Amino acid sequence: MQFSGTIAQPVSVKLSSTSVTDILALAAGRADTATVYGALIVNQDSSARKVTLFWTENTTDYAIYESTLGANESVSIEFDAPIKLMAKSTARKIRAQAAAANVVTVTVLYTISSQRADE
Repeated sequence: MQFSGTIAQPVSVKLSSTSVTDILALAAGRADTATVYGALIVNQDSSARKVTLFWTENTTDYAIYESTLGANESVSIEFDAPIKLMAKSTARKIRAQAAAANVVTVTVLYTISSQRADE
Protein backbone atom coordinates (compact mmCIF):
# COMPACT_ATOMS: atom_id res chain seq x y z
CA MET A 1 0.00 0.00 0.00
CA GLN A 2 1.09 3.54 -0.67
CA PHE A 3 -0.10 6.68 1.10
CA SER A 4 -0.14 10.20 -0.19
CA GLY A 5 -1.36 13.45 1.27
CA THR A 6 -1.95 16.96 0.00
CA ILE A 7 -2.90 20.20 1.62
CA ALA A 8 -6.56 20.67 0.85
CA GLN A 9 -8.23 23.91 -0.17
CA PRO A 10 -9.48 25.48 3.09
CA VAL A 11 -13.20 25.09 3.72
CA SER A 12 -14.88 28.39 4.68
CA VAL A 13 -18.48 28.44 5.85
CA LYS A 14 -20.46 31.50 6.92
CA LEU A 15 -22.82 30.23 9.61
CA SER A 16 -26.26 31.11 8.23
CA SER A 17 -28.20 30.16 11.35
CA THR A 18 -27.68 29.69 15.08
CA SER A 19 -27.99 25.91 14.69
CA VAL A 20 -24.99 23.57 14.71
CA THR A 21 -23.71 23.52 11.11
CA ASP A 22 -21.44 21.07 9.26
CA ILE A 23 -18.13 22.67 8.28
CA LEU A 24 -16.17 19.62 7.08
CA ALA A 25 -17.78 16.21 6.64
CA LEU A 26 -16.52 13.08 4.90
CA ALA A 27 -19.27 10.85 3.60
CA ALA A 28 -19.37 7.36 5.09
CA GLY A 29 -17.60 4.84 2.90
CA ARG A 30 -14.94 7.14 1.45
CA ALA A 31 -11.40 5.77 1.45
CA ASP A 32 -9.60 9.01 2.25
CA THR A 33 -8.78 10.67 5.56
CA ALA A 34 -8.86 14.34 6.49
CA THR A 35 -6.42 15.54 9.14
CA VAL A 36 -7.63 18.80 10.67
CA TYR A 37 -4.91 21.03 12.11
CA GLY A 38 -6.82 24.14 13.07
CA ALA A 39 -9.36 26.76 12.14
CA LEU A 40 -9.77 30.46 11.54
CA ILE A 41 -12.88 32.11 12.96
CA VAL A 42 -13.99 35.59 11.93
CA ASN A 43 -16.75 37.59 13.63
CA GLN A 44 -17.93 40.33 11.24
CA ASP A 45 -20.58 41.64 13.62
CA SER A 46 -20.52 44.92 15.55
CA SER A 47 -21.26 42.89 18.69
CA ALA A 48 -19.33 40.14 20.47
CA ARG A 49 -20.50 36.62 19.51
CA LYS A 50 -20.02 33.23 21.16
CA VAL A 51 -18.70 30.52 18.81
CA THR A 52 -18.35 26.78 19.46
CA LEU A 53 -16.53 24.18 17.32
CA PHE A 54 -17.42 20.51 17.58
CA TRP A 55 -15.88 17.21 16.51
CA THR A 56 -18.73 14.85 15.70
CA GLU A 57 -18.70 11.06 15.67
CA ASN A 58 -21.90 9.57 14.26
CA THR A 59 -24.53 11.72 16.01
CA THR A 60 -22.57 12.82 19.10
CA ASP A 61 -21.04 16.33 19.18
CA TYR A 62 -17.95 16.93 21.34
CA ALA A 63 -17.07 20.59 21.93
CA ILE A 64 -13.41 21.16 21.04
CA TYR A 65 -13.31 24.97 21.19
CA GLU A 66 -15.55 27.67 22.61
CA SER A 67 -14.97 31.40 22.95
CA THR A 68 -16.66 34.76 22.65
CA LEU A 69 -15.10 36.81 19.88
CA GLY A 70 -15.29 40.58 20.19
CA ALA A 71 -16.83 42.81 17.56
CA ASN A 72 -15.02 42.47 14.21
CA GLU A 73 -12.40 40.12 15.72
CA SER A 74 -10.81 36.98 14.37
CA VAL A 75 -8.95 34.11 15.99
CA SER A 76 -6.61 31.45 14.66
CA ILE A 77 -6.80 28.09 16.43
CA GLU A 78 -4.15 25.38 16.24
CA PHE A 79 -5.24 22.08 17.78
CA ASP A 80 -2.78 20.52 20.27
CA ALA A 81 -3.24 17.23 18.42
CA PRO A 82 -4.56 17.01 14.84
CA ILE A 83 -8.08 15.61 14.47
CA LYS A 84 -8.45 12.73 12.00
CA LEU A 85 -11.72 12.29 10.13
CA MET A 86 -11.86 8.76 8.72
CA ALA A 87 -15.23 8.33 7.08
CA LYS A 88 -14.67 4.71 6.06
CA SER A 89 -15.31 3.48 9.58
CA THR A 90 -17.87 6.02 10.79
CA ALA A 91 -19.32 9.40 9.92
CA ARG A 92 -17.11 12.09 11.46
CA LYS A 93 -17.34 15.84 11.04
CA ILE A 94 -16.21 19.25 12.18
CA ARG A 95 -19.23 21.40 13.03
CA ALA A 96 -19.73 24.92 14.37
CA GLN A 97 -22.35 27.09 16.05
CA ALA A 98 -22.53 30.86 16.55
CA ALA A 99 -24.80 33.00 18.69
CA ALA A 100 -25.98 35.03 15.66
CA ALA A 101 -26.66 34.15 12.02
CA ASN A 102 -24.71 35.44 9.00
CA VAL A 103 -21.91 37.17 10.93
CA VAL A 104 -19.39 34.40 11.76
CA THR A 105 -17.24 32.56 9.21
CA VAL A 106 -15.29 29.41 10.10
CA THR A 107 -12.41 28.18 7.92
CA VAL A 108 -11.00 24.70 8.59
CA LEU A 109 -7.35 23.97 7.72
CA TYR A 110 -6.66 20.33 6.84
CA THR A 111 -4.87 17.82 4.63
CA ILE A 112 -6.35 14.89 2.71
CA SER A 113 -4.63 11.51 2.56
CA SER A 114 -5.79 8.70 0.34
CA GLN A 115 -4.93 5.04 0.28
CA ARG A 116 -4.23 3.34 -3.02
CA ALA A 117 -2.59 0.16 -4.27
CA ASP A 118 1.14 0.13 -5.13
CA GLU A 119 1.87 0.87 -8.74
